[in-house]
Amino acid sequence: MREVEPTRIKQMRIFILSNLNRVYPTPLQVRTLFRVLTGFDELYDKSLLAKDLTYLKQKGYIEHVDDQIGGSLTFEDKFIGLTADGKEIADRTQTDPALEI
Repeated sequence: MREVEPTRIKQMRIFILSNLNRVYPTPLQVRTLFRVLTGFDELYDKSLLAKDLTYLKQKGYIEHVDDQIGGSLTFEDKFIGLTADGKEIADRTQTDPALEI
């Protein structure tokens, strides 16, 4: 895994929220989101995606929609969506200093 600078991490997390906001309220499959992110940064890998999604879930900005319906899918097959807090961050009606660049 490559070393990633903090600004780049923040950019990708904001990009994740922005892409989920584009399809809101519909969830997005992790596999599809990964393809979009690698189009933005071809060196972005699945381990970074897992870390970013875990961080955003812990902050309460995203949720695994599969968990709500009892799905037990692989990581790439899971569906994620914005929470109400995540929507506010993506719309920039609220700010999070940890995601400010």
